[in-house]
Amino acid sequence: MTNPINNINRPLTDALSSGNNKAKAQTSADSSAETRPSSEDTVSLSAESGQVRSLQQQLDAVPEVDTEKVEAIKREIAKGNYPLDPERIAENLINLEKALSE
Repeated sequence: MTNPINNINRPLTDALSSGNNKAKAQTSADSSAETRPSSEDTVSLSAESGQVRSLQQQLDAVPEVDTEKVEAIKREIAKGNYPLDPERIAENLINLEKALSE
């Protein structure tokens, strides 16, 4: 039993545009349903939401890494003035691995 392939000579652009038209029709139908106001739907924001937004903006303004501190530590390590404790470093790495695996 064989299945014939229809529209084999149809240009690719026609096939794509007909698919887009269907998608556009579906999207417009979906968006018209969403834009209808409902008397039952309400949104109210608490005072905390404004505080959260303000805190988020403050956090966004702070860099993730203090580059000045990193550079100062690098200079001290290069001079040999920064104490490095290999055992403490190893302990902290082990503790980090344990915390990540939990």
